[in-house]
Amino acid sequence: MEDKLKNFYELFTRRKSVRDFSERDIDNETLDRILEIGRRAPSAANCQPWHFIVLRKNREDFDDLIKKNFSKAPVIIVGCAEKEKAWIRKADNMNYAWVDVAIALTEMVSAATAEGIGTCWIAAFDPEKVKTVLRIPPRIDVVAAIAMGYPSEPLTREEKRRKDLKEIVHYSAW
Repeated sequence: MEDKLKNFYELFTRRKSVRDFSERDIDNETLDRILEIGRRAPSAANCQPWHFIVLRKNREDFDDLIKKNFSKAPVIIVGCAEKEKAWIRKADNMNYAWVDVAIALTEMVSAATAEGIGTCWIAAFDPEKVKTVLRIPPRIDVVAAIAMGYPSEPLTREEKRRKDLKEIVHYSAW
């Protein structure tokens, strides 16, 4: 396998949810590279119905709203969706704002992993309370947050039990 391809796949073997962060901060240049990956992420019909709120220090009000303790994470990115700006599938009126935000956040998680930064997806919060604390307008949905920081231990991953491909992949008869 070619080195570039090997490095790409290796990135995903290192990716894991990190909940214990070191004291090391994420510098602005590194954070900007990660945010740029989110900005460049694909979205349905290129609508880009997203907003990203970057939380650094002095975010006690936000930290109190989430169910797990991520106070040591130097950065939390809150991904938000603006439904009015999203593409809507005509067949069933499915609004793709949340899908687009999830794609952008996932790509930022991959970029952070490439930088040696650990991440953890946060969804255990009351979105209405988060909107109040962060003064997010009513028309904007809070989709998820990503805690980011340098892990206290190296990014290695013990393989968790995963379903076999035969259980989750289905081939069409065509």
